Amino acid sequence: MADKTSKSDIEYTILLPTYNESENLPIIVWLLDKYLQDYMYEIIIIDDNSPDGTIDVAKQLQTIYGEDKIVLKPRKAKLGLGTAYLHGLKFARGKFVIIMDADLSHHLRFSIVFFCLM
Repeated sequence: MADKTSKSDIEYTILLPTYNESENLPIIVWLLDKYLQDYMYEIIIIDDNSPDGTIDVAKQLQTIYGEDKIVLKPRKAKLGLGTAYLHGLKFARGKFVIIMDADLSHHLRFSIVFFCLM
């Protein structure tokens, strides 16, 4: 599926580094979609070669939500959280970038509402 969303159309880019998050990933993506459904957004998943199949789950989510919403930028090794954010920033197309952890440690309801009020 070709990407039909231009950079100027996307309001929010959510950077979501993952490592062994196969169970949490569907939940956080569903929640992000729920809170951002009225906005143009993309979720960039940066997986560090998780051994638990996180990238396979991410590919399934990409099929469900679309390649314009779920962007996969996997890496070949576990290189760390900070460099994962930097890697994801290279591909961000949104006017605003939100960095989040995939382990649900950020309360989405308040984080997303805060950004959407801007």
